[in-house]
Amino acid sequence: MKALKNIQTDHLLIFFILFIGALLRFYDYGSIPFTHDELSALIRTRFGNFHDLIQKGVLEDGHPAGVQVFLFYWIKLVGPSEVMVKLPFTICGLASVYLCWVIGKKWFSSAAGLICASFLAFLQYTVMYSQIARPYASGLFFVLLMVYFWTNLILTPRHKYFLNLLGYVIASALCAYNHHFSLLFCGIAGLTGLFLIEKSRRLSFVLSWLLIFLLYIPHLPIFFGQLKKGGIGGWLGKPRPDFILDYLSYVFQFSWFVLALVVLLLVLSITWRKKGEQTDYRLVLVSFTWFFIPLLTGFLYSVYVNPVLQFSVLIFSFPFLLFLLFFCANTDKPWQQIVLVILCALLIIPSLITERLHYRLFYSSPYRDILTGAKAEADSLGRSSCFIMIDTQRSSSMYFLEKPGLSEFSVDYLHDVSEPPVIANMTDTCRAKYFIYGCVSNANPSDYAVILSKFPSLLVHKRFNEADLYVFGRDSASLINECYFSSAADFISNSTAWINLWPNSCWYTATDLSSPVYRLEGTEFSPGFKVSLRDICRHKNDIIDIIADVETTEEFSGAWLQLGIYSKQELLLLRNTAIGPGRPGEFRRVFCSLRLADIDWRHHYLSVQGFIWNPMKQDIVIRSMSFRVRQGNPILYGLYREIE
Repeated sequence: MKALKNIQTDHLLIFFILFIGALLRFYDYGSIPFTHDELSALIRTRFGNFHDLIQKGVLEDGHPAGVQVFLFYWIKLVGPSEVMVKLPFTICGLASVYLCWVIGKKWFSSAAGLICASFLAFLQYTVMYSQIARPYASGLFFVLLMVYFWTNLILTPRHKYFLNLLGYVIASALCAYNHHFSLLFCGIAGLTGLFLIEKSRRLSFVLSWLLIFLLYIPHLPIFFGQLKKGGIGGWLGKPRPDFILDYLSYVFQFSWFVLALVVLLLVLSITWRKKGEQTDYRLVLVSFTWFFIPLLTGFLYSVYVNPVLQFSVLIFSFPFLLFLLFFCANTDKPWQQIVLVILCALLIIPSLITERLHYRLFYSSPYRDILTGAKAEADSLGRSSCFIMIDTQRSSSMYFLEKPGLSEFSVDYLHDVSEPPVIANMTDTCRAKYFIYGCVSNANPSDYAVILSKFPSLLVHKRFNEADLYVFGRDSASLINECYFSSAADFISNSTAWINLWPNSCWYTATDLSSPVYRLEGTEFSPGFKVSLRDICRHKNDIIDIIADVETTEEFSGAWLQLGIYSKQELLLLRNTAIGPGRPGEFRRVFCSLRLADIDWRHHYLSVQGFIWNPMKQDIVIRSMSFRVRQGNPILYGLYREIE
């Protein structure tokens, strides 16, 4: 009777976990927009035949063909709506929760499986990737399915051995076609099993690898083709040595409450552990190996070959980090199991909603928010008096412009007007009363400064996940002043924090005897601004501008207005704007901006420096130089970083 009662409690608790996990994933499901990666994948399914799909939709990407081929046929079957495209991946995410419980129960105990399943069901890390139609939720499911059959082969080999072996082969092949890191995990699991499986069954286990390889042979040309392209180092930087700390902070939601929960669960697990219960420490070692080897492999490859390591690619091994943390949880008392699960729900879910703002940030699309926000502002101010400039990927924005309510709305795209885009040309020729500017997170932050110099009144600043929307006006009265620190160079005396001022380089022009100008002739560096970063900045997401009015000759070959962030003498981040030839007697304004969210604040003695670098020591006349700090967007990178 007691055993029956425990079984019933087990099943009720996993049903509760799955039910809450489904609510978290399906809440307002129809409002979840496609992410940038999903839109890119959808665009790469618009081919008329399979050959073009592989050549143009798969080989151009860095992922195996499995998910892209699935999307190609799935969209033909159900259409391209967000709900239907995402649905199989959300189901995979929920099924992974169940498999996590089953595997945890087989490896260690029901209590361990329930705790790990709770984390997998409630954390933003797994909730969010279950809502994205990319190879992460599917890969997590395939990996856990493979481990389920692997577990049966190792722990209960005499029960349906060949049926489990077939399941292991199929699940492993699915892992290989899903993602390179799920393929890597498959290889690690296979080698591990070789040491744990019964000696009499090793030959059949090794032969199963041959079947997996045979199933993967059609994909080999794609694999080697993508291998030649390398990784995604064009935009993804090399990981820091303490990447693991960043990862742990992220998966546990940057939350002291979740961290306290982990500690509390460890204490309760030890306190409530059944006396005399034995743990299979081989599987503890397996958990350690299966989490850390993919992490170490990705780290070394990223440092020495090409950056590929991201939080997302470690989701396949994440359940085994949970097993490593909670393997000692082993209680047969139903009320204690209920307490463990309820604690997980009460501390993780509020953090998901209130600390991580999941339903505010993830349920917004930077492309959609910019367009709907721009339309609302233009309708309010009068469409004929507004010029709307969008700095986004055109194909992604066009997807949302086809939606009801936006189909009649038209905008100009920065990259369509000029290449490379020079927003100063547009502000010079624009005759509209209002300039509406929307941009995603990778836009040049100096564009804001350029527009503000011609439209000095900032009327609106809407902050979105990975995007901003501004409304600038021509009137001098600004409703919003985002600048909270500024300093201008006084060429006559050494102004506060301004360095390299040489009085003999100052002189007065014939047309202006009230203000001196500074002449660089035979000099490599202009006067510069240098100050401790933490002394002038309020938030880690603010933006720094340096502005200079310069005059050059027609024969001028080039200089750069620069902003740099330094740790002691080490340069961490550099931004620059080219200064080209000009007309004698004609001053023009040059801007350079730097987003502080793009630096790593863990360095010590951070400082910022801004100056003109004149490597050819040519003649440059500087009429003014100024430095300022303005408010940024605290939720710009909120989905993947701590929200201030």
